Amino acid sequence: MIKTLSILIVALTLLSAPAFAADTAAQTPLTEQQAVELLQQGKAIYSCPMHAHVFSDKEGPCPICGMDLTQAKAIEKGEAVFSDAKPMPMMESK
Repeated sequence: MIKTLSILIVALTLLSAPAFAADTAAQTPLTEQQAVELLQQGKAIYSCPMHAHVFSDKEGPCPICGMDLTQAKAIEKGEAVFSDAKPMPMMESK
């Protein structure tokens, strides 16, 4: 019984490996240069809000933290920019 169960577990592990490998390959991160080129072509680029140096041409989870990737508007200094809004200036003290 234990031998049969062990064989079943090994078989299921071997059968699921190609599916896992295909899913991992689909989320291969892009280099900054590849991401910039795709943006220049008008294509969507996605990046992690917490890891803005991670770029992908597909939606999905961040390979570092698992957060959903968000569509980037631009890339500046090697990191994704997510909106056109400029940061608010600090209030001046009187």
